[in-house]
Amino acid sequence: MTSTTTTTTLPPVPPQDAWTLTCHNLLPRWESLSLSHQSTIPVTISRVNQVDAARLDVEMSAMLKEQLVKVFALMKPGMLFQYEAELDAFLEFLIWRFSIWVDKPTPGIALMNLRYRDERAVESRDKVRTGLEGPGLTVAQKLWYCIATVGGQYIWARLQSFSAFRRWGDTEQRPLARRLWIFIQRIEAFIELLHLETC
Repeated sequence: MTSTTTTTTLPPVPPQDAWTLTCHNLLPRWESLSLSHQSTIPVTISRVNQVDAARLDVEMSAMLKEQLVKVFALMKPGMLFQYEAELDAFLEFLIWRFSIWVDKPTPGIALMNLRYRDERAVESRDKVRTGLEGPGLTVAQKLWYCIATVGGQYIWARLQSFSAFRRWGDTEQRPLARRLWIFIQRIEAFIELLHLETC
């Protein structure tokens, strides 16, 4: 009987810092893989919350208007009615100035835990988004918001009161005034239809 000795060859011992070198070599590939499979979770804000916030803002504005009307209660009756559109615009401007202009939410938006932000400037993050992070509105967006809401509501209210006092809807003698009245009513119905559709 002959005996055979088998010798097993062991692999060479790696240097002590081999694992750190391997880690540094593989880390860029790992990060590229993890970023390629990462998807941004979209934040959807319920339209109902936005409508509720807008309604709360209208109610807050009505409460402020009621208090302001009480201040002028001893003045000549009917005088404040002449300037109702200007009073509403002034109150809306104050709400805009002390909320949106200084990057704070309006009272209704704050109660609904929402905020205005610039969606174009929100970068994707590795974490779950809540909807409250990210940059606020830019100065141009704030100014356009003021022009559209405060100015738009004021012009619309003035146009409606002007057309009502001139009796554009009742006049058959002036066809242009009648057509303008019908046009205003159709625009108002269209806006209400859009509002109902987005709810």
